[in-house]
Parts: sequence; C-alpha cells; structure tokens
Amino acid sequence: MMIQNMKKSVLLLAVSLLGACAITSNANETPIEKAASFSTNRLAQVETKKFNTTSTKDPVIALLSKRQAWCLLPEAERLQVDTILQAQSNNASILQRIILSSCAPETNAQQSQELLKSVDRQQLSEAERSLLMLIDATNRSLIHAQKERDTLSSKLRQTIDGISDIETQINKDAAPQPRGQQ
Repeated sequence: MMIQNMKKSVLLLAVSLLGACAITSNANETPIEKAASFSTNRLAQVETKKFNTTSTKDPVIALLSKRQAWCLLPEAERLQVDTILQAQSNNASILQRIILSSCAPETNAQQSQELLKSVDRQQLSEAERSLLMLIDATNRSLIHAQKERDTLSSKLRQTIDGISDIETQINKDAAPQPRGQQ
C-alpha cells in the first residue's frame, strides 16, 4: 500500500514538473509545439484530477497539488504565500514552505535546506519523509553545482585578467622606444 502511494506521489511529482516546464516554454512556439504543449498540460490536469479524486487524504499528493498551483504564481505572490506560512511556524507550514521553495530551486536551495533541518520528521508520514529526502538530495546537488560554477567563474576571471596582463606587457615591449633610450 505504501509503495503504491509512493509511486503515485512520484508520478504526480513528475507530471507536475512536466506541466511546469511546459508552461515556461518559449512563446514563439510553432502550432505543432503548441499542440504538444497543450496535450502535456491537459495530461497533467487529468492526472492531477485523477489523483485528487482517488486519494484526497494523502498529504503528499495534497502538497504536490499545492505546489503545482503555487509554481504558476508570479514570484511576488509566492513571496506573499511564504510570508503567510512563515508566520504560522508549525510543522505543516514548514513542510509547505519547503514545497513552495521548490518552485524556484536555483534561487531557494539554501533556504530549503535550512527549512529541511527545522522540520520535525517524527511527525511526518513515510511518504512525506521520502519526498523530503528527494528534495534534500536535489538541493545538495544544486548547491554543489552552484559552488562549482562560482569556482569556475572565479578561475575564468583570473585567467582573463592574466591574459590581459600578458597582452599589456607584450604591447609595452613591442611599442617603439624613443630615440634617446636606445
């Protein structure tokens, strides 16, 4: 039973992410791409509706449904939702804030990690713990990739500066010297 619920949760997460990706696609789509995008969005709606009607008591599916709606909101409205949830400061609101932060993981990975540390896992179901483990692994990977990117960016800046210094020196050496200094 629990494995079946986890499979449903993972499938709903995948459908939600697929729907979010389809929404953020390019506005200059061809008619065929628009039709495919519409089909994907429609599939996501049907799957979400199917899961909502079959297991509305599953807290993970409820959270993922909220996530799907929250991720469609503009950033300013998501910040308002986060502020409201932050004021509640209970385990359910922390869990919801973690899910909300997953709408923009590249921006919120660090905040999400802090929230993950503050949630009381004793009060969570096995499916909720599994979802948090998935989010934690994703955040760790993203934070690691961001650190590597920052390191490479710094090395690139140093390399460019070094090349500029070499070019400056070459130009000084190649410049004609005044006659009195020969």
